Amino acid sequence: MPDGIRVPVGVVASLAQFAETPGTGAALMALAPETLWRLLERVWAVRWIEQPELAAWAAPLHEWLMIQPSPRQARSVVAVTHAALDAGLLRLTGAQDAQVRREADPLGAVLTTLRSKGARQANAEEHTPSEVAELLARLTLGRDPLASGSLCEPTAGTGGLIRAAASEAAWAGRDVHTFEWAMNDVDPLAAASCASNALTWDLGPNVLVGCADVLITPDWPSTARKERAQIRAQHAREVADARALAGLRLLMAGPAPTVGQASPPSGGRD
Repeated sequence: MPDGIRVPVGVVASLAQFAETPGTGAALMALAPETLWRLLERVWAVRWIEQPELAAWAAPLHEWLMIQPSPRQARSVVAVTHAALDAGLLRLTGAQDAQVRREADPLGAVLTTLRSKGARQANAEEHTPSEVAELLARLTLGRDPLASGSLCEPTAGTGGLIRAAASEAAWAGRDVHTFEWAMNDVDPLAAASCASNALTWDLGPNVLVGCADVLITPDWPSTARKERAQIRAQHAREVADARALAGLRLLMAGPAPTVGQASPPSGGRD
């Protein structure tokens, strides 16, 4: 079982992938502990199908879900789930309108709250208030943002400045999906949160996430682009293999009986 704050942050990241629909929260809280655990694991399998690089970059938040949990571990996931849903998480992260989802960064708040002061100082972490992030976004983009472009945040934390920039671009009538959003942080959980947030905030297909010390690896965006290409290639191979197996299965099963077609005899002779 992962130690420290990986589990609560990972649970919040997993829950943030659900849309807010009537009864969703109640249904999640009614699940048995191990059933909830497996459901959260499958969330990331779905995300792998949709945007494989973001699911892969978010792995530190969810790879621990692949283990067989003990009863105590499963109950801890239930406790975090209930606390997050009772606090109204899905109202922030599950809205149908992506602009509403871009108004908040719950992962940033959770990570900052749970991490010790010493750990934050060691990583030089300082959470940027949303009001400050939004002001910086307006100053960066100007009153009439370009229709597309690339915004890079080498010390992104959980992506708060990128969140504000995407929101500002959308309010100005720009298509967020035409921009390249590049986020990096030296802390693996923060970098993984950037990837998870990119899904929640619907930043589109042109996202880069790095986990590097920019003083040592200043060209981290190039590394992230190579990683993305490799992940997408692996994804394409796996999808092709799955389709080939599905086709083979149909061939092996033979044609389906038509309506009204008699069933084959069960065996024996008259």
